[in-house]
Amino acid sequence: MNRRLPLVLALVPVCLSGLALSFPAAAGSDISGWYTGGDLGLNIGTSQNLSAGSNGVRNDYGSGLIGGFRGGYAFANGLRPELEFEYRHSSMSSTKVQDSIGTSQPVGYNSGSLTAETLMGNLWYDFRQPEGTLSVIYPYVGAGIGLARVGINSENISTFQDTGGIANGSGTAFAYQLGFGANVEITSFLIASMDVRYLMTTNVSIPVQTTNSSFGDLKGEYHAPALFFGLSYKFGTDAS
Repeated sequence: MNRRLPLVLALVPVCLSGLALSFPAAAGSDISGWYTGGDLGLNIGTSQNLSAGSNGVRNDYGSGLIGGFRGGYAFANGLRPELEFEYRHSSMSSTKVQDSIGTSQPVGYNSGSLTAETLMGNLWYDFRQPEGTLSVIYPYVGAGIGLARVGINSENISTFQDTGGIANGSGTAFAYQLGFGANVEITSFLIASMDVRYLMTTNVSIPVQTTNSSFGDLKGEYHAPALFFGLSYKFGTDAS
């Protein structure tokens, strides 16, 4: 993972603020205001490369479900800070262990799952106009930073020494994400959205305890692209 990416993400709010100041505020009191909403989506299948002592562990996961909720404030200049909680789940499709000299073998019974609970502070920029098509359907871009708790659940793990068992464990790491999407205003107070986000973490250490032995800490960076569908309610607008 690019070590400069957290620095780039730290500059995103500054760039978005500058972009917002370059456009006049849209007219109309219904542009700005508090909102809350929920999301459902698809956590797209990925391969997670981890390490356990001198062994490397590659886990392949299928696509899974995402659910969560969020809330924030939309400013008239297009900036939209937001607090978001999401839960991600993916089932394991295969796993492979590689030792220090490069010998590898499939292990386990392809059972288990990977979960991630994230709490993120996002900053979006809405390309919204007071009139025309972009007042109803408008794209947005943004980034977020926060924390992710990554967990391995009921995963069958073995080693070259034939030790292991059913593994469970979790660890917490700094998380960051990039995203883009589009909002559609169904009514003056109800907004539908669809977006794509890519979530990444710094190195997370997961202390794994198995039924037969202590497998040790699994270490690595978690990453997950996802497709979200959301519905938001805007407060302070005329619902009639």
